[in-house]
Amino acid sequence: FMIWFRQGTGGIAAGEVKVISPPNKNTVEQLLALQESLSQVEELIQSGNIVLLKVRALLFSTFPQATDQVVIVLVILAFALAVLPSKVTLLLMLWEMFTRQMPLRLESTERSIRRLREWWYSVPVVPVRLVKPEDTKRK
Repeated sequence: FMIWFRQGTGGIAAGEVKVISPPNKNTVEQLLALQESLSQVEELIQSGNIVLLKVRALLFSTFPQATDQVVIVLVILAFALAVLPSKVTLLLMLWEMFTRQMPLRLESTERSIRRLREWWYSVPVVPVRLVKPEDTKRK
């Protein structure tokens, strides 16, 4: 990419980067904004950890019924990808994406998404136990 960019621009250096300065706020407002953004980042990390723990539970068959369902879906998907030509697969994916919100399919789409969400919430998270490291230093 870098070589292509250099050849495409004729080696001309990039211009300056403009950064918009934050609005004028006093220190307390800035600290509150920072605290709010840090709590949002913490929530995102926590939800990411939950997703990873659920995927781990599915991979290691902690919840066998859900794991069996995932295996069946993956086998059907692999079979469809092996049998159907890539053009047909792409056409079916585009057709599904563009007709998902049409009035004829809207109710069934919402029902499918609701069932998928309920199934995802039914998958238990692997229990986590925090272990403090042992101090090797003697006081």
